[in-house]
Amino acid sequence: MDIRKIWKLFLYGGVEKEEYNALRPNIREENRVLLSVFSIIAGIMFFLLFIVSLISRGFATVNSSTYLICCFLMAAILICVRFLVPKYSALVVLLVYFFEITLYAFGIHISMLHAEKPAVSAVAFLLVSPLLFYDRPARLSALIAAVVAVFCGIVVHVKAPDVAETDVWNAITFGIVAVTTTVFMTGIKFRALAQSRQIQQMSQTDLLTGVKNRNHYENRLEAYPAMCASNLICVYADVNGLHEMNNRYGHSAGDKMLREVAEAMQQCFGREHTYRVGGDEFVAFRADGQPEEMPAEIDRLSQALNGKGYHVSFGTAVHKKAQGGLNMHALVSEAETNMFIAKRLFYCQSGNNRRSR
Repeated sequence: MDIRKIWKLFLYGGVEKEEYNALRPNIREENRVLLSVFSIIAGIMFFLLFIVSLISRGFATVNSSTYLICCFLMAAILICVRFLVPKYSALVVLLVYFFEITLYAFGIHISMLHAEKPAVSAVAFLLVSPLLFYDRPARLSALIAAVVAVFCGIVVHVKAPDVAETDVWNAITFGIVAVTTTVFMTGIKFRALAQSRQIQQMSQTDLLTGVKNRNHYENRLEAYPAMCASNLICVYADVNGLHEMNNRYGHSAGDKMLREVAEAMQQCFGREHTYRVGGDEFVAFRADGQPEEMPAEIDRLSQALNGKGYHVSFGTAVHKKAQGGLNMHALVSEAETNMFIAKRLFYCQSGNNRRSR
């Protein structure tokens, strides 16, 4: 393995920088789910340890406050994951590191209470914690190095020289193992995540035009009310003359027409909100748009396509978001009806009545 591959593995988990940036939403979602699960598990563990420390005799009683504090911290992380992360997705990265630092601090604290014995908890957390989540190996490795440095500094001042020496060498050795394991395991996880994303994109994308397909449209339709605050605009488009284009110039010409119409709609409404829902039909959405500006925008889009020799019938509809949400099927149906009206007008004006839609 050459230096470039090692460097790429260290920085971006073995994937290209552009691919890593594309994976960031997937990484955040994976971390959100994992953080929810692990904070619940850790919170239950700390709570049980707190209960045991209250009813037991001896050293465990000393740790009661530590267990309780960690339990509250896990609860705070879980609350943030449930209520803040959906609004501020980037926050999940900070919560992941806060979770790991909490575990490291707990491990170091427990190890220092056994000043006469070599540390076990801190070393265990050093090996396990970085493998729980998804992140760039460089950042995880930096955290491991910082924890090793802090741990070594503490044991040198707290523990007896012979025990401190053992702890320092153990921390350095297992820190190197943790960094190496983290780098390579993260590479495996990132490549698996990239492959999963590619498969998902293929299942959601229309292969001819590159826009989202009907399957993705059906699955995502009811999610749109949550994406808008005031209104939602739906644009329904139907490409006129596709059948005639295929018959006269061949299917390659018809395919080109569909691709160019799809590209124009993507540029106007965005890739994530443009769908091919039929052979020559497209649907696009815009959340919290300006309804009064839509006719002029549709006119510009129509003129641009007319300049390429294509004609598309557009129908639009806008519904305000009410307290009960939005009726998506009614919105799309209204836009489709308006498209039919525009389509009939086109064929009447052109003198071509071979198609009723």
